[in-house]
Amino acid sequence: MKALDTSDAADRIRVTMHRLRLNQAQAARYLGVPQGTLCNWLKGTREPNTVVMRLLDVLGAVEVMAPNIHSAFLPTTK
Repeated sequence: MKALDTSDAADRIRVTMHRLRLNQAQAARYLGVPQGTLCNWLKGTREPNTVVMRLLDVLGAVEVMAPNIHSAFLPTTK
């Protein structure tokens, strides 16, 4: 199995956040991680593992193929 390139992880996460109009707290809930972890990824001090990068791929595919199903994964606004 080929390892995923996580070098552009912060950019991919930012693009996802922008496309889905998520703030950091919402994006952390969307990805199932603490907000501090997400902040570290965005700052580049830590990198998400390949599971998180694959999750971004899968959620992106679901977003395109089945938007109604994908909307169930989006965190609610509070």
